[in-house]
Amino acid sequence: MASVTQQLRRRRSMVRLLYDTHSILDYTFDASAFTVPSWTILPPEVHAAMAELRYKAITAVFSMKSLMTTRNNCYFNLCPDPPESVAYQMHQSSIRRLLDWQEDRDPLDPTFAPAHKIPRTSLHFSVDHIAYGRFAMEYTNRLAAYMAGPFQDWRQYRSEVEHIAFRLMSNNKHNYAEWRAWWNGQFADDMFKWETCLDGLVLPTWEEIIDDVYLMIIDRVEDAQELANSFHFGRPAQPISNAVIPHFEA
Repeated sequence: MASVTQQLRRRRSMVRLLYDTHSILDYTFDASAFTVPSWTILPPEVHAAMAELRYKAITAVFSMKSLMTTRNNCYFNLCPDPPESVAYQMHQSSIRRLLDWQEDRDPLDPTFAPAHKIPRTSLHFSVDHIAYGRFAMEYTNRLAAYMAGPFQDWRQYRSEVEHIAFRLMSNNKHNYAEWRAWWNGQFADDMFKWETCLDGLVLPTWEEIIDDVYLMIIDRVEDAQELANSFHFGRPAQPISNAVIPHFEA
């Protein structure tokens, strides 16, 4: 069992290295990023286009934040019960305890006393692959709508601003070159900061999220291995009290 767990741990670590990115929730929108340097003279039409582009960026960023918040609730959506139910509240509380657990109680303490692991009797899970599949489908539909809506609007209008600027400014080569240097340089760098957060919206598969919860329990719950060994796969729809989430082999 220990070797299986180590193999799983290595596999999940490799996946995180490949796909984990900084979260859009950590990004703070900076409206000043759309302010063209004062030494660059812009026609009024380009100023108006930049203002419209800023609005579309705001819409895309905050829509992405909303999606990311939903995506981060994936552990809670393993539970098939409604949010107002006791079963859901217990499941949510148990997941939160796993996520909030810290390895050291006080990193400033030179003794580095190990943190107390979570008592197994305090954890109660309710897990259903059909419920998670339903959540995944709804989330995927929202993600597709975002990509075809706010994000695509942003990308298309960004290209349109380039055409507007070229049409109205290219007769002044020096001024257009200054704008172009800013557009392809500082502006592009600022937009890259949030556009690259798109990869973080990918939802874990059922197998991946079960593996992650399994590893958290192994690491953070007392007598976790005994629970893992005693848990019988094949009953994922039933509430799991004082027991580990079922572990799927690859």
